[in-house]
Amino acid sequence: MQLSDILNTTEVVLTPAQEQAGIGDTAISDITCDSRQVVQGALFIAVDGHTADGHDYIAQAFDKGAAAVLAQTIPQGVTRNQALRIVLSKDTRKDTAIVAANFFGHPSKDLVLVGITGTNGKTSITWLLEQIYQTCGITCGVIGTINIRYPGTTIDNPVTTPDAVCLQKTMHDMKLAGVTHVIMEVSSHSLDQHRVDGCDFNAAVFTNLTQDHLDYHDGFEDYFACKRALFTRYLLLFGDGPRGKAVINIDNEYGTRLADSLNLPVIRVSADREADIRAIDITDDIHGLRATLDFSGVHAPMTSVLTGRFNLENILCAAGAAFATGICPESIARGIAALERVPGRLEKLPTELNRHIFVDYAHTPDALESILKTLAGRAPARLITVFGCGGDRDRTKRGPMGVIACKYSDIAIVTSDNPRTEDPDAIVDEIIAGIRAQGFKQIDPDVSNTCEKGYIRMTDRAKALALGVRISKPQDIIVAAGKGHETYQITNAGTIHFDDKEHLTDACTNALTPRPWDLADLSNAIGCDAVTVWGQKTVTDAKRPVFKGISTDSRTISPDMIFLALAGEHFDGHTFIPDLAKKGIIVFVVRQGYLNTLDLNQKRLMDKPRVCFFEVPDTLAALGRLARYHRMRSNARVAALTGSNGKTSTRRMAEEIFSLHHDTLATQGNLNNEIGLPQTLLRLADIHEWAVVEMGMSNPGEIARLSAIAKPDIALITNTHGSHMQGLGSLDNVARAKAEIFKGLNPGGTAILFADDPRLEILVQGARENPTTGSVMLFGTQSKSDVRLSEINTTDHGITFSLDMDGHARQYTVPSPAAFMAFNAAAAAALAKAAGIDEIDIAQGLEAFVPVKGRMRLRHLDNGIHLIDDTYNANPCSMNQALQVLNRLAGSNRGIAVLGDMLELGDQTQLHHRQVGHLVAALSPAKLLLFGTQVAQVREGALEKGYPDAHIVMGSKQELAQTLKKSIKQENWVLIKGSRGMTMETLIPVLEEIPAERAD
Repeated sequence: MQLSDILNTTEVVLTPAQEQAGIGDTAISDITCDSRQVVQGALFIAVDGHTADGHDYIAQAFDKGAAAVLAQTIPQGVTRNQALRIVLSKDTRKDTAIVAANFFGHPSKDLVLVGITGTNGKTSITWLLEQIYQTCGITCGVIGTINIRYPGTTIDNPVTTPDAVCLQKTMHDMKLAGVTHVIMEVSSHSLDQHRVDGCDFNAAVFTNLTQDHLDYHDGFEDYFACKRALFTRYLLLFGDGPRGKAVINIDNEYGTRLADSLNLPVIRVSADREADIRAIDITDDIHGLRATLDFSGVHAPMTSVLTGRFNLENILCAAGAAFATGICPESIARGIAALERVPGRLEKLPTELNRHIFVDYAHTPDALESILKTLAGRAPARLITVFGCGGDRDRTKRGPMGVIACKYSDIAIVTSDNPRTEDPDAIVDEIIAGIRAQGFKQIDPDVSNTCEKGYIRMTDRAKALALGVRISKPQDIIVAAGKGHETYQITNAGTIHFDDKEHLTDACTNALTPRPWDLADLSNAIGCDAVTVWGQKTVTDAKRPVFKGISTDSRTISPDMIFLALAGEHFDGHTFIPDLAKKGIIVFVVRQGYLNTLDLNQKRLMDKPRVCFFEVPDTLAALGRLARYHRMRSNARVAALTGSNGKTSTRRMAEEIFSLHHDTLATQGNLNNEIGLPQTLLRLADIHEWAVVEMGMSNPGEIARLSAIAKPDIALITNTHGSHMQGLGSLDNVARAKAEIFKGLNPGGTAILFADDPRLEILVQGARENPTTGSVMLFGTQSKSDVRLSEINTTDHGITFSLDMDGHARQYTVPSPAAFMAFNAAAAAALAKAAGIDEIDIAQGLEAFVPVKGRMRLRHLDNGIHLIDDTYNANPCSMNQALQVLNRLAGSNRGIAVLGDMLELGDQTQLHHRQVGHLVAALSPAKLLLFGTQVAQVREGALEKGYPDAHIVMGSKQELAQTLKKSIKQENWVLIKGSRGMTMETLIPVLEEIPAERAD
């Protein structure tokens, strides 16, 4: 492009000498304001900036091949020929934008361009609007604080709105990439510095105006005037028609002023006032927002993961921008619901630690107050805020931000932000001066209690974030404010990598990391000394390394762990030891005699100074001893439970209750046997106050061994029924085996029993056989129960019931359709009562319970089918209960029962399956689908009691799947159940994939 074309519409005029020399005909290959980026044939624009003056680099630009220069003066030292190629401008900053637009072909004219301005909320609105456009299938690009992004490209953006050359080039590249809609954050600096000159906006959004950038602007009115310019100077004029539309948040006083002053189309949005777009029926909690968006009478229900009043205003602004650019209300609501997060904008971090942890970019008084007011009103427990103020910026906001942090937080930790060239401690001093002036108390974090309110000084931001996690308790909210998405910290020594999210995540991980092991710990736990591969004793002194844990899995072990070799029917961990030694594992727990099985070459390979072995008679027993040792050196107390049915649901309920105020470790999955229980206990960290663990069994003696490992402080038996009969022979033996849980009870511990259990006397006897048992509690419907259950009522979506504790009855709700869940809830409540937890927390924990996958979980599928997923396991009692639930929900002659074998029932297998068939006949579901071998007895039992043979299908899963697909048109309720080994859950996708019209 020729220079004269690039300068078109600017006020630049070539001198006669330049005209005569034909400077205007100079071919320009590129334009730049950065002399370092000058290429052969480029136009260099010399701009007098805040930190550097481009005029000082004109000679350098010519040396690098610049064809021409646009400048405000001709510097000394240039040659006559170079001076001839310097075109003078009255304001190169202003002309840069016009030159860039001309050079890149005015890309904004071919794009739908939305500009967003205001002090707070700009970035969140760009993410919301981007998601709305993407949900509609629109290809869009974003130019904002976090980055510049469009399909296939993401570019770091050091400022909110880039310089004019970058801006125009970016839109040009977006257009070439197929982008049709561009969303741009427009800062007051960019408006004042003419960076967006040459941009035609189809819509402009005003979010709010609060204190910020007063180090740059001459007061609020000057700041407001800059923002207003976006609406008065840049909204696109459509031919002879109206200008582009203004979208203005009138919940901000400056927004109202702006809307009333404009002579152009305005869409007013509001969270609580009459407006063109407003929110009604608002629900707002820690989990997100729900509301109805009212588009002047057209309603669209809306949900969002975002929370807080300020985010509702952001949502309305995004909705207004989308509506102004032609998106319908329903699509707007879908797009809002699809947004999962906004980076660094009240962004919740995923963590296993029971805390609500957020990072946010809030770095102004108003933004900080908005997020803290939002979080304080939703905090389940305390609010801990870690914040600071940036250096070389408006100092007047430091004291006010400190006061705001202390006003809304239980604990405010004052720290460094981006100190830049200032002393971080000096900035903290100014913040604290404002805090002290309002009388807030300084807290010593090492001696403070959970009720103390005030501030803590910790200038080192990394230590401040770690401290916030360390002093927190379950359900606390921790928010790190000021940096949000930033992954750096600007200091007087330069820019360093620093990410709040990384530091907080590491702090949570460290809190949940178990106490390490050394060789002395292993020797004390196992009861033997370490030896080398040649059998020589290893010294277990403090100089030996420490290890982060014990692993039995050769596939996932790391060099800083100890390998314990287990041997099973189909595997032997000892076979992996030579290879693991090569990979850096240096401590092994092995069976006695293992070292003698190694040949000379293997011993030489493992003859390293630090490699050692602990030889034990039984490595499985050693695993238990290690877990017991770790459990006893931890700070935690243990609540253990066993029983024929309801263990997992009871444990999950108890976990919900205990976790409200205690850091609680719980059994995961089915880790409840002699391998799983130790693995659970080995995860205990110093932060844990309670462990809630399940104990499963197949044979007598197993529960006793597990109880000896766990040493429970509270032990509970949910019930005794006909499970695991194969190894026990009778129901009385089942009860005796379950009662073994009390053998390991810690002195003074509590035994909890089911008062309605037919074998209660056996269980009581088992509890009393341990002379150190402190007390026995009962739960159930009997009047003698310490936790008495009554008034069980069921609905399609849950059960209600009453629990009477200490003479006080209270109503409870559990979101499960199964009435027997009330007994599990009573058991969990008894555990909590024994642990000293009050009724309010018990109620809150039970209401938070969600049935686990495969355990009487009711799912309402999108195609209209109602699924009762009880696929995790089955025994006679749970099978009867599940069939009763199906009958209650679907009614007789409706519903489909899909049943698999019940395993491990011993010589009573046929009897129990036949009895299930009798119940099927009595309840009369519309169809009975059977998979397995033992279910033949279910079929026989059903036929014996008159159930129609035509309603029974017995076959492979493929055959059952075909039957389901054919039968489901008229039957909306389906129960799927069988023992774990039958994997009945593989039939669930068949139901999920049935089209809605087939299920109609």
